[in-house]
Amino acid sequence: MWHRLATVRASVWLLVALTGALGVFSLIAMRYLPAVQASTLTYIATPIAGAVIAVLAFALSTGLTDRVQHKGDKAVLVGSVLAIWFVGYFATGIFVTFMRNALVSNPQAIAVNIAAFGVAAAALEYARHRTMLLAGRRNALWVGVLVACVFALAQINISHIAAARSFVDVIKLFVSDIAPAITSSALLTYLAVACGLPAQLTYRLGTLAITILPPIIPKYDWYLSGVSSILLTVIVYLVIDRSQRSRHEQHRRHHTKRAYDGMWTIAMIGLALFMTGAFAYKPSAIMSDSMDPTFTRGSVVIIKKDTNPMDINVGDIIQYGARGLIITHRVITIDHTPDGSGKRIFITKGDNNPSQDPPVAQNQVLGIVRAQIPYIGYPTVWLHEMTVGNASKQVNG
Repeated sequence: MWHRLATVRASVWLLVALTGALGVFSLIAMRYLPAVQASTLTYIATPIAGAVIAVLAFALSTGLTDRVQHKGDKAVLVGSVLAIWFVGYFATGIFVTFMRNALVSNPQAIAVNIAAFGVAAAALEYARHRTMLLAGRRNALWVGVLVACVFALAQINISHIAAARSFVDVIKLFVSDIAPAITSSALLTYLAVACGLPAQLTYRLGTLAITILPPIIPKYDWYLSGVSSILLTVIVYLVIDRSQRSRHEQHRRHHTKRAYDGMWTIAMIGLALFMTGAFAYKPSAIMSDSMDPTFTRGSVVIIKKDTNPMDINVGDIIQYGARGLIITHRVITIDHTPDGSGKRIFITKGDNNPSQDPPVAQNQVLGIVRAQIPYIGYPTVWLHEMTVGNASKQVNG
């Protein structure tokens, strides 16, 4: 054991120690600093610290070369698995409902998140790769275990740790954040040794993009979120491991091509069915600004069809038909019909309208709004105005 320790370069211990210190400091700071300073830590201090560690890793490993072959093909394979997984992940929203992604509030927020989280992730993955290169293949296994555990600190959702107060919170934290972070870090360390930096960055930045770029995401609870993340890690490992065992490069390329073909086929079929309303959810373009600022003309709302009237509450946004129009407004009051049947009547109003709408009966309700995507409905709006004119038969908002 001590003989093995003596063969590890001091630069490896330095990089591991610096990365661990960054993770521990972030955890302590996030728990005890005010919200403003914590935001500064997340969006400024952490990316800068990660970049410094990456530069140091480059300086310490100058002259060392990665002998991994076919790095590009392996990165493509990882990307193919991520793409297929994303299609399946997004499709599950049909069953678990969609929700708005809190990280995608506006284009500026998207740019800030990409810059902050992307730089930090890329820098630390580069540092991980160079650390394993410095350790050498002889020590790859046990140094890799240490690196995976330490670098996992940088992947854990620190704000969730700071919010944990009870034993139940700790269990949820372990399933939703700690276990996925450890397994993901272990995979990334394996990729650093077996596949090279391109595959690492493809996986790390790909999973990050899935988190911070889509305007709507499936509404997973903490358990499903954690399990799905672990499952993705296992799938990527199995695919890469099988690829590593293959003796023929052409065989690997054939599997890569089939993965892409399958991805696009599934994506196109799913998109076509979704757009035609074949699922429990359907998209609907907003034609006016009556719901501004909640959503505006040109947005697309995701409607859950066949909604039980008893599940509609004050504050929900529903879509209903009235006088040959389709209207998407907020419920401000709920009443019952005077005949004693127990059927509900909904009073709605556009957030940007001065007056409320006429009462809406249960049988007029077409669905309830579960999410919205800004801007992408403009082609539908323009096409509708060109073909129908301003006297639109669809209000939608």
